[in-house]
Amino acid sequence: MTTVKEVHQLMQKIEHGDVVSRAFARQKASDILATKSIDLSLRQTLADHLNQENLLLALKTTVGDDSY
Repeated sequence: MTTVKEVHQLMQKIEHGDVVSRAFARQKASDILATKSIDLSLRQTLADHLNQENLLLALKTTVGDDSY
């Protein structure tokens, strides 16, 4: 079962992790968002955070071999 604490830790990884851990955290977030048995308010909080981080990522300039 996914808890508020686990979702908070996941959001921290999405925000502050290295490239690989961010990618895995985003995948985990997508899995959580697709799981109907997880509380709707918890999924909404995660979706809002993920959306904000995606907007910030879209504004970031890539360098070297970066992609996304």
